[in-house]
Amino acid sequence: MRTAQVRWTLGHRPALDGLRGCAVVLVVADHAGFLREPAGGIGVTVFFVLSGFLITRVIVETRDNGTWSLAGFAANRFVRLFPALLLMVTVVSAILAMRGFSMDGIEDRAVPALTYVQNMEPRTSFPVFGQTWTLGVEEQFYLVWPLVLPWLLGRNRPRLVLAAAIAGSAALMIATAHDWLPMHAYALLAGCLLALVGRRPERGWLAPVGALGLALSIAVAPSLHPIYVYGPLVATPAAVLLVAGAAGGNRALELPLLLFLGRISYAVYLWHVPLLRLTGTTYGRGAAIAPIAVAVGAAMVSTLVIEEPLRRAWRAARMPGVSARGAVS
Repeated sequence: MRTAQVRWTLGHRPALDGLRGCAVVLVVADHAGFLREPAGGIGVTVFFVLSGFLITRVIVETRDNGTWSLAGFAANRFVRLFPALLLMVTVVSAILAMRGFSMDGIEDRAVPALTYVQNMEPRTSFPVFGQTWTLGVEEQFYLVWPLVLPWLLGRNRPRLVLAAAIAGSAALMIATAHDWLPMHAYALLAGCLLALVGRRPERGWLAPVGALGLALSIAVAPSLHPIYVYGPLVATPAAVLLVAGAAGGNRALELPLLLFLGRISYAVYLWHVPLLRLTGTTYGRGAAIAPIAVAVGAAMVSTLVIEEPLRRAWRAARMPGVSARGAVS
């Protein structure tokens, strides 16, 4: 496997956490009605690019240092993502039952969310778990990419092959706008391509230019049709610049509030849609503020009380000599 061009270590970059915080703000602000669609889809694009970048670095670096394990990778993803999802689906399903939904109706909504196939399911009325389509795209990608990446790195020009795959995915999205993995892979693969570029001198202009590009994309996207096809497409280069800039460090993205929002961003993403749906305040602007506040509170409990202790226990079990503090980092 040719890995010479990617032999560098990313380490923990706090600005990437801050970028997560910015992305979830875009998604929530769209669904609450404070930003025009497809601002939320553009926020998801930032998440996708960031996921592709980070997962590729994880795979490459662990393969380089001899600690790579496909089973371990899958187990880490499961511990990182599934408990929070299960908690949210269980609580919301109980609320649906109390509201008189049939068990079949609850099952039809909960099972696709919990099995990560929401993105391949036909749209239903009252899509209380509709936001989990993005989890389906990412989990399907996590299953495929660890198998494809070693093959890709064995090619003579892996980055050229990856660029062709990005173009093909974008063409598929334009030709047939579905939420399946092949149609959204372009954003994930753009992050993967960035991860394979290798270490570059830090450029302070990357994040500001990326932020400007993202703002322009949000402004222009509502005039592009279909908006959820072309909006995320035109925002992808800006998202790549933002991830590249954050990976090099950025003080604006390292503000404490953004770092905390990034820390709880996954749980906020999970909780905000069902709470808006259950209260009938989706796109409700002022009326949506209270449900969003509850979603943030639920996310804090989910992250700090359930997710992070589970991850600490999992990592401590896998690395007995590592302290709890070390396991977190």
